[in-house]
Amino acid sequence: MKMRILASAALLALTGCQTALPQSVADSQRPPSSAVRHENVDALRGVIEPGNFLRAEISSVVPLKPQEQTCAYCTRTTERSNPDWSYIGFTLKHNMIVGVKKNELRCHDRRLRYYDFPELRKMKY
Repeated sequence: MKMRILASAALLALTGCQTALPQSVADSQRPPSSAVRHENVDALRGVIEPGNFLRAEISSVVPLKPQEQTCAYCTRTTERSNPDWSYIGFTLKHNMIVGVKKNELRCHDRRLRYYDFPELRKMKY
């Protein structure tokens, strides 16, 4: 699992820089489903240390290429050792995580809505 996430992150890094969300995309965002939330926790289990987060939030899901069923969302967390937000961007294709990028530019877009993410804060090994 850890290798899959690292490989996805490397592939995503090779695709180049992403710009901020276009207005039409920002307008079409939708809250993350329960399945998206659970898949995110499952993908991070074993990669990050559980119980280390003071705050955790997950963003709306935003379509990137609707014709290809590609969309994206972000998580942001604060840790005991770092009170500043850390961002991770995820890219989904056909509802499967295909890319992960730390400090993704689009995660900082002020139009992106974030929601409390207790599943990540309470994650166990």
